[in-house]
Amino acid sequence: MHRLIVIIAVLIFPSLAAAGAVLPNGYEQAGWGISVAELKKQVEVDRVEMTDEFGYAEHLEEDPEVYSRITPKHERIEYYFYQGRLYKVFVIYDRIFFHTRFYEGLIEEMTKSFGPPPKTYQEEFFGLSIQHARWEDAASVLDLRKGAGFIYQVRIDKAADQKKTKSQTKKKSI
Repeated sequence: MHRLIVIIAVLIFPSLAAAGAVLPNGYEQAGWGISVAELKKQVEVDRVEMTDEFGYAEHLEEDPEVYSRITPKHERIEYYFYQGRLYKVFVIYDRIFFHTRFYEGLIEEMTKSFGPPPKTYQEEFFGLSIQHARWEDAASVLDLRKGAGFIYQVRIDKAADQKKTKSQTKKKSI
């Protein structure tokens, strides 16, 4: 009987923990709402401008303030600021170093931490197919994306993103 209870607990509790999992408040040491100055105290970053070359990953972002760094593991980390505060982070894994199996490994890793992604879907974006595995909690979004030759880990502060979207929509309607 005791053995049966242990087996049931092992099967039930990981799923209960995952269902109530809270996403990180930002990325690594960079929590939502920190300033550029605070970020620069933590990591060395450079300001990114959209140019004829790569620029930043979120090409449709309106008037972003973006800073980036390249890690020793060949990850490009982009920090997006709105009204001087961090609200979005892109981790870009270049196709030269990372492949489909890596993406599947990221999903497995996130599933262990946060449970299975509640939302998975595929979208067509300018003729390119993008796969998504998406987790959300009350404060944050974690969206793993694969497509256009890249793998992206996108983390978003929901409240700041909604505030920015609302502000931009208001500007467009005036």
